[in-house]
Amino acid sequence: MSSSVVRLKGPERMADILGHGPDREPSRLTSPMALVVVGVVLVAIVLLVRGVLDRPAARRPAAGLSTQAPTPQAWGQAVPFGVTVNHGAGSKEPTRFSGLVTTSGVGTLLLTGPQPGWLQTATGRFDPISGLPPWGPGYGFTRTAGGWAVQRYSPPQARCQVCDAPPAVYFIPVQSARATVVGAAYGAAAAASRGDLWLTAYLPEADIGAASGTTQEVTTAGAGVGPPAQLPAGYVIDRATKGGLLLAAYALAPGPVRDYLWDPVTGQVVRTFTNVIAVSPGQVAWDPCPGTCPLKILSLRARASLTVRLPDGAWAVAGTFSSDGRLLAVQVTADLQRDGSAAATRLEVIDTATGQATVLPGTTVNSLIGISFGWQAAGGDRLLAALELPSGLVELASWQPGATHLSTQVVLLPPGTSPVLGDHS
Repeated sequence: MSSSVVRLKGPERMADILGHGPDREPSRLTSPMALVVVGVVLVAIVLLVRGVLDRPAARRPAAGLSTQAPTPQAWGQAVPFGVTVNHGAGSKEPTRFSGLVTTSGVGTLLLTGPQPGWLQTATGRFDPISGLPPWGPGYGFTRTAGGWAVQRYSPPQARCQVCDAPPAVYFIPVQSARATVVGAAYGAAAAASRGDLWLTAYLPEADIGAASGTTQEVTTAGAGVGPPAQLPAGYVIDRATKGGLLLAAYALAPGPVRDYLWDPVTGQVVRTFTNVIAVSPGQVAWDPCPGTCPLKILSLRARASLTVRLPDGAWAVAGTFSSDGRLLAVQVTADLQRDGSAAATRLEVIDTATGQATVLPGTTVNSLIGISFGWQAAGGDRLLAALELPSGLVELASWQPGATHLSTQVVLLPPGTSPVLGDHS
């Protein structure tokens, strides 16, 4: 790891991971599954890495799609695959996953929305999470090692960003149906310690793009861990790692998208990353020059980096590490068209020990179709992915190492809900 030391001087990008504003997927989840990989590549990477995929919002049809299917009688009931799909003028890429249709469902799915809860995809049973009061705009989720930090979503206000009292921060353990209050803060980020969180506070009516927040690591019971720290002005926490806090500029500025590994004890930056796509307590993955140079994965413990070469013209726009760090799932976009946009996007899984990449069968789709994906919440190496289809339908898929196909199912979700799959929602 580089030993150079620099200090942060000003904001460099928008990364709205604060609980009072649109939740990051995030995510993190704006439209939970809306991903448009067109236009400026760096902007797309920022939005995807911050988890806009899982932000709560009204569901709307994806561009270029039309669907006709029977209406299920229960949430999660499988919808027959007799679905009419309009690929759009000149489109040659599929707008659906392809795989073996499962009748037993792909498992238990966490849904966010005005009343978050768990959906049993095989039976259609939906169990609301107790302890979270109904909230019309919905909730945002941030993945931690032991579950999720949850905050209500409140649209940004025109005059100030911190106008109201800080909202409550809840914690939901893996597979739990009950949320408990951790504390109140404007920002919540996963800590490197299992289950802990970093909570950030600001002075009333602060301009987060220029203000310095006070952050404190706490347990899920709300007990403080170590002394509080003062963040550099204009920066917020993306994720805590074993090497320090990964900071993101709150405000977007032209130029490369940079994250900083910051030591809260010394107040100094010890490493800079360009175009980060995935972070875990022990690893960071970044694509320093999309489409022209290799993807890199750094092990913070070993202080060793791994180079992963993607096909020419392809770049990684989002990623997530498995709970044990052995695998990195990435969304790869390629096949540039004349206007500079990408024609296709797909999912790949990278072995973080060898750098070997496996293209997941059946995941190549039109780049205008939003993909949400993440590893099974209870740990292990089962990857879940989702495509949002019109009329509230969602296509779910699951895959495990060694499998030659996807297991897929099309379901109808309760109104206003969206799957929570990514690390940062």
